[in-house]
Amino acid sequence: MLLQSTSVTVTIERVDLLSVAGQLDGQGLERLQSCVGELLDGGARFVVADLSGVAGCDGRLFDLLSKTSYVVGRRGGWLRLVGLRSPVLNALDQAALPDVLLVYRASEWASHGSAEPQEASDGLCKT
Repeated sequence: MLLQSTSVTVTIERVDLLSVAGQLDGQGLERLQSCVGELLDGGARFVVADLSGVAGCDGRLFDLLSKTSYVVGRRGGWLRLVGLRSPVLNALDQAALPDVLLVYRASEWASHGSAEPQEASDGLCKT
């Protein structure tokens, strides 16, 4: 009996969790932008943004998320959004279509638990 050797590769990737809480107005958004900048400067590739604690925001949040998604996508990574609640969803009602699509793509995999996220050509999540 001849046993065949199987090659196994294990890669450990770091996933950064960004938990956001509070009002994302001018000052709150500046603080978030600073934190995201630190993550990106540190080489982050995989980012999960928990927005469940957001008390209020406007379209500027989606600009920041779009830029973040672009940067990590260029690095072969992704941005995932979780915890979308009324304040964020209400802001989406006022957002431009590209921002709505970004949030939809980056959060859809979480709401369908059974689907494995795949990399889209634009660096965003698709199922």
